[in-house]
Amino acid sequence: MNPPPRLDAPFAFCLCQPGSERWLKAEIEQLRPDLRPSFQRPGLVSWKCTKTPFRADEAPAAIFARMWAASLGPARDVETVLRLAGEVGATRLFVCARDQAPPMDLPPAMEAAAEADAARIEAALRATGRFVAGAPVKGDLVLDVVTSPDEPMMVGFHTHHHNRHANPGGRFVYDVPEDLPSRAWRKMVEGLAWSRAPIQKGELVLEIGAAPGGGTRALVEHGLRVLAVDPQDMHPDVLALPGVEWLDRTVGELRPEELPSDISWIASDAHIPPSHVLAAVRRLLRTVAPRGLLLTLKLPDEAAVESLPRLLAQLGELGFTTILARQLPANRRDVFVYAGRKAKR
Repeated sequence: MNPPPRLDAPFAFCLCQPGSERWLKAEIEQLRPDLRPSFQRPGLVSWKCTKTPFRADEAPAAIFARMWAASLGPARDVETVLRLAGEVGATRLFVCARDQAPPMDLPPAMEAAAEADAARIEAALRATGRFVAGAPVKGDLVLDVVTSPDEPMMVGFHTHHHNRHANPGGRFVYDVPEDLPSRAWRKMVEGLAWSRAPIQKGELVLEIGAAPGGGTRALVEHGLRVLAVDPQDMHPDVLALPGVEWLDRTVGELRPEELPSDISWIASDAHIPPSHVLAAVRRLLRTVAPRGLLLTLKLPDEAAVESLPRLLAQLGELGFTTILARQLPANRRDVFVYAGRKAKR
């Protein structure tokens, strides 16, 4: 007779972007002071619960936490992982390699070796027939296994639902074209998927700082029209896409009469401080009434990180009722922010 599923643990762990660990710990100190930092590696922080155990259905809303799991500790072999899975009653399996460096920083050979190691371990675990194949559904207990070459695996578990990470390690699954004009394409693709922004085909996006056009391309591929604003040159292939119009000037140089009345979204991945992005949004809101914002905010220093809670609160003061922020896998020293308004009845 199988034991009942285990629903909590005295430890937790989460994955984050390597280099963001200190920001994550500062966030949790404010959000959950009962969680004390414990074991740490680049891209992974574990926590000890000082009051109550960490529940499998918990996921504290930290900007710098990519995924959360109730922790079962390290495991050096597949047999130990299987034993832990049996102890908690996990029926589904997520295996991922821990990110050892921010995007583009890890040598390709090292990244390939880490991914191959994770694939080998996942194949060995699935070959046992212990886990149900396919994507988890609401209520499933998922075993999270984080691998890293020449290190013990980190094992945890979570109760699945639509607001939890849908793929191992909180990553996103998509094919990356070889001819991208910039990394902004990745960030926008992941931001739209994570936020579930209620975009509708044919809507118009005003994109601030659009050059060379990675974000523009992603928006067009999602069925949107784009008014791209940037004094820097846009990539010719992006300008050739249907529904793209370019204004070669800064957002501060825009005249109200140049802004169409049907702008539904404001997007930005501009290389300017977050406070400047918010100032630009404030000015635009005097003329347009978008349904929402799709912003990648840069974090060049500690002051920008410390300003994030205040900036997000200011978005609420501007009338946006749903405000979400997360550092996604494609982000480096930046975060994706979605802000939406309530639909008018």
